[in-house]
Amino acid sequence: MRQPETRVEAYAIKVTLLGTSPPIWRRILVPREITLRNLHRTLQTVMGWTNSHLHQFVCQRPRLSGPRSRVGSKIADENRTKLGELIGTVGARLLYEYDFGDGWQHELLLEEVLLGDETFQQTCVAGKRCCPPEDCGGAARICRASPSTPRRQSSESQ
Repeated sequence: MRQPETRVEAYAIKVTLLGTSPPIWRRILVPREITLRNLHRTLQTVMGWTNSHLHQFVCQRPRLSGPRSRVGSKIADENRTKLGELIGTVGARLLYEYDFGDGWQHELLLEEVLLGDETFQQTCVAGKRCCPPEDCGGAARICRASPSTPRRQSSESQ
């Protein structure tokens, strides 16, 4: 008798490094149940960062004072908080901030909810452009840099 397959909900997330033009982005597939701690590690890898700075996740929550107002709240416990607890519907967004000195902000956009089986592995399926090097001054500084400015080498689609 065959055992029933275990189904895993997976999120297709588009990660965009805000303030870059043309945009630097990655599309990743991660399990809905991934902790924010493990998501941080995944983002460090797919974006090409070196985990040399502080980071935080900020969840956009509706403000009670008005339906169009939004207020960000920092997530306290990344080891226990799961991505699926914060975003669950297509179009939902989460902000990932890395290196408070350079101020890198990444928008995480839930593009699709998929079903996989127990063999599902998180992966980066698409992306464009290399991330800037660590400690380069932030998005405003790299956008002003000339095209001949040396950049860290990596593949276009990680």
